[in-house]
Amino acid sequence: MSTIARAGSPAEFLALVPHLLGCTPRRSLAVVTFSAGRSLGALRVDLPDPDAGADVESVASTVVGLACKVSRTDAIAVVVYTDDRLTDTETPHRALVDALSARADICGLRLIDALCVGSDGWDSYAAPSADGPQALTDIATVLHLPPMPEVGNDQFAAAELPPVPPSEATAVYRLLSDVEDLLSRSHRGKRLPARRRAAAAGVLDDLSDPPAVFEAFVASAAPVDVRGMAAVAFSLQRPALRDVALMQWAGDLATGDATYGAQSAYAHGSPFPEDLARPLWGEGAHPDPPRLLRALDRCRHVAAVTPLAGRAGPLAACAWLAWATGQSTHAATYAARALEVDADHGLARIVRAMADRGRLPEWVFERGPLTSPAGTGSSPGSQGR
Repeated sequence: MSTIARAGSPAEFLALVPHLLGCTPRRSLAVVTFSAGRSLGALRVDLPDPDAGADVESVASTVVGLACKVSRTDAIAVVVYTDDRLTDTETPHRALVDALSARADICGLRLIDALCVGSDGWDSYAAPSADGPQALTDIATVLHLPPMPEVGNDQFAAAELPPVPPSEATAVYRLLSDVEDLLSRSHRGKRLPARRRAAAAGVLDDLSDPPAVFEAFVASAAPVDVRGMAAVAFSLQRPALRDVALMQWAGDLATGDATYGAQSAYAHGSPFPEDLARPLWGEGAHPDPPRLLRALDRCRHVAAVTPLAGRAGPLAACAWLAWATGQSTHAATYAARALEVDADHGLARIVRAMADRGRLPEWVFERGPLTSPAGTGSSPGSQGR
């Protein structure tokens, strides 16, 4: 069930914005989209640097263009989050806000409010307080709003990989090493103790049906065991299997089966079906957001337990899943970390380029029924945004 919160004052609105974004932004511009007075969501971009001669007109055009793509948007509100002090100075980034206001007007969007949150207070661009910036505690002490999750971290914190027990990381490392030794038929593989040989053989048995592995990874609320994490880590290091996993998590088991079959046919010279590839570029069927978020959460765990030398694949998968859920900042962060491990990693470079250009999947801006790229019906879960 959705929580309905009504903001009757600027302070109340500022208290809600971090919950719409899922973080407390820093050095950011937040734009909240509205339809008939109800918020549809929010987007965040880095503040342009006025000292570097940033083109605020270009930034305003891009941001308002993104807002216009959100289905049914008829108004926006903007909030500038800056580390600057507001006391005794002109409200910073006014040129950006003026450009946003002008661009919104051209596009037929009403600007509901424009606010600035600084290091020492907050104020309005349209109607500055005669007494100077108002206290940040006004935002923190809005008592009558419904209880909401904690969002104290900034926009980068959620992209940190989760802590994992050293014993778990060691177990995954050993299992992946043993799998590689069995596949290469090395001397080490032949000398493996029976118990470790059986465990590695179990992973390879699972990978005889990759879509089943990928579905088990997201289908249950139960934690993924070491064997499951090793199987997924192995797959995400291999582009063909990784793409099957991503398209399946964006669709359903039937999509995974179809993509896996198409990959096998492609390896033998057949063309790859366009409909199965379109979601990789953010087009086509509407994914199930909770399914994608669960896949992202678990891929973050897989990346954390995967040895550094093989971590680029899981990190690139995290990057794509974050991008697919509209988390462009996180996507760029994961992609950059993947490229630190492998500077030529193809998917990481693609996701970073899309994030840098402000390109997001079409489904982030739309609302509609969930469909499967394989054409076999809807994926279970809630409707896409």
